[in-house]
Amino acid sequence: MIHAPQQSGVSTPSASDLVEAVMERWPQTIAVFVKHRMACPGCLMAGFQTVAEVAEIYGVDTSKLLDAFAQAIAGGPSPASPRHGPTP
Repeated sequence: MIHAPQQSGVSTPSASDLVEAVMERWPQTIAVFVKHRMACPGCLMAGFQTVAEVAEIYGVDTSKLLDAFAQAIAGGPSPASPRHGPTP
């Protein structure tokens, strides 16, 4: 079960959520995992490890990872997102 805190009426993942559940509920987080060079998308362990556990494994600050998730979910700019604008 996902225990998501509320931020401005939008739910976001918590450190205790399973990685697989996070990626299923919030597909925008997949780009965040990739940006941090985490192999979570497609990993068989994603259904067994929490966000906090994988952050520790990869040496990523859990709070910063959760902030990046929240930004991606809110539709904020992400370096992993394609650029939008006029084509040259």
